[in-house]
Amino acid sequence: MMQSWVNITKPFLANTYEFLRIKGTPVSWVNMVWESWCLPRHSFILWLALLGRLRTRDRLYFVDTNVSCVFCQDHEESYSHLFFAYSWTSLLWMKVKSWLRLCRGMSTINSAVRGLHLKGKTTVTRMKKVSLSIVVYLIWEERNRRVF
Repeated sequence: MMQSWVNITKPFLANTYEFLRIKGTPVSWVNMVWESWCLPRHSFILWLALLGRLRTRDRLYFVDTNVSCVFCQDHEESYSHLFFAYSWTSLLWMKVKSWLRLCRGMSTINSAVRGLHLKGKTTVTRMKKVSLSIVVYLIWEERNRRVF
């Protein structure tokens, strides 16, 4: 182990962290989520949404609470319902897609990530990537505003 650290090019702490951290499998959406044009809070919420880790009401099984959607009161609030099965969030995403001239279906957050997996660093390409994180953040922010 020490022999591999003899010819290190990084600072000691960075090299130690890289050596000790648990490395997961790479994901295809990393460059889209952590796009430099995204605000960090937008990237963070999109990251949690893609991992399915946002605290939607269906995940709060340890708390005795109403699990109905805060927007429609008809369905159970879940990750898939909020992004983009509910009519209001679906309409919002359709309007953003229309504005960006995106023709693909992208009716779920995962299909949107696959559809926005664009190469290049042009302004239009980067705006298309950033748009999903903004929409997801705004939906989550409005949901939280209504809950709290």
